[in-house]
Amino acid sequence: MAEAPAVSVVIPTYRSGAGLDRAIASLDAQTLAQDRIEVLLLDDGSPDDTAQRIEAIAAGRANYRAFALEASGWPSRPRNIGVREARGRYVLFMDHDDELYPDALRAGVELGDAAGADVVNGKEVRTQIARWGLTHYARDLTDATGEPLRGLLPMTPHKLYRREFLVGHDIRFPEAPRHLWEDLFFHVDVIRHEPAVALLSSTPFYHWRKTAENNSTSTDGTKLDYSGDPEYWPYLEKLFRLVSTVEKPEIRDELLAQNVHVRLVSQLGQRDADADAASVAEARAEVARMLSTYVPVELDALLPERSRVAITLFRDGHADAAADFLRDGIDRRPEFTVTAVEESVDGGVTVTGSVSWSRVPGQPFARRTPSGEVVRDLPEPLAGLLAERGLTPSADVSTAFVDVAIRHAPTRVNWLLPSTSRVELVEQEDGTLEPAGSFTARFDPATAAMGHPLPPGAHLVLGMCELDGRTGIKRAFSDLPAGTRVGQVTLDYSAQDGLLLRVPADEPPARRGLLGRLRRG
Repeated sequence: MAEAPAVSVVIPTYRSGAGLDRAIASLDAQTLAQDRIEVLLLDDGSPDDTAQRIEAIAAGRANYRAFALEASGWPSRPRNIGVREARGRYVLFMDHDDELYPDALRAGVELGDAAGADVVNGKEVRTQIARWGLTHYARDLTDATGEPLRGLLPMTPHKLYRREFLVGHDIRFPEAPRHLWEDLFFHVDVIRHEPAVALLSSTPFYHWRKTAENNSTSTDGTKLDYSGDPEYWPYLEKLFRLVSTVEKPEIRDELLAQNVHVRLVSQLGQRDADADAASVAEARAEVARMLSTYVPVELDALLPERSRVAITLFRDGHADAAADFLRDGIDRRPEFTVTAVEESVDGGVTVTGSVSWSRVPGQPFARRTPSGEVVRDLPEPLAGLLAERGLTPSADVSTAFVDVAIRHAPTRVNWLLPSTSRVELVEQEDGTLEPAGSFTARFDPATAAMGHPLPPGAHLVLGMCELDGRTGIKRAFSDLPAGTRVGQVTLDYSAQDGLLLRVPADEPPARRGLLGRLRRG
């Protein structure tokens, strides 16, 4: 009898375009042997020739199976059928237009087996969101229990799940012709059973592509951008209700706080002048109802500071002030500039530069009182309401920082670099105070990808700039001349991508003795 495959890849299809060919090509390119991979293609009643396409794909590959299903309207039912039919130790849910990185399944299965994991959360990147998962995938862990939400963030289903764990606990995606946030409902049932989770960060795993064919489309063509969706509140209440049934208090409370932060606070930042008054009133009424029904006041302490302050104001009946607080500084954008790129004697590359934040007309970041005290500059009545509750944000910017990352342009894979930064308040000509600072990052191209060499090609330089609880990620600007070689990299620049560091394809990263330097300003 043939050995069971290590992993079953479950791919729902529906009116799949060229993206399906890309997904299949990425599976064909896996370093894990094909006889250890099973691929299940499940078509959800496509009205075009997709069912015939997957039959043809499966006919040419011994490890593929194709299923033509009656239309259900959503990826949930095909995924559930895929789990039932799968023969692998692990199951991976893949969208029909995404792709796996070449070493994904080998590295994921190896880590999962070594860790005895129920879930392997592999490094995921998104085509158009550079910061996606950047801080979650900072290291490899055989036991991610101590990470936020047990290491399951971000809660997409593009992970390896031990099939016995899913089947043994009857964990399924909720089935309906249209079901908002089915991934979150699925993961609530995953996390309530306290899975052993391993975190795979050193090997790129999954590329969530942004295309017109994205699997986030139901059979009626409805896109899964839920902003303003008439079903937003009914499904959100259904989600809160499910979370409230989680048995272990610490897991339940963390899930509640996460959903308050992401899905309730996001609804509080508008005022009547910015949106339809009726929709603003509805959102505020629904948030109030959700909080009073599902979220005890003591859970507010689990929220990030900006969300906690906004919720406190809102609970106290100051919805407009909560909106003003959330909007405070939203137009203060980071500006990230590289001023020098140097080679160190051991062959590493050092990048230094400056960061500042754009000024908001009529709203300085901080000011000095007549007595000389430095305080935040906030409008009334917001400033008074915050002061009454001891919630006034500090003018201290010592916790502000800049993390530096590089992003491989061809594959979109990000890597955080070891970096240091310092942000201070700088006095302006009008006497107000604005934040600005400097940063230094150092990396060796031979080891910068978490111990592995950087792949050849262009790497964008990115700054993840944190100020006052708000994070912005920016491409680097620089006036350093393109075409200059600095150690193992060559500088380039484009109007769209900013500063680029190119690793040559014909010369693998290796330490060189030549000291290079490039500096401006």
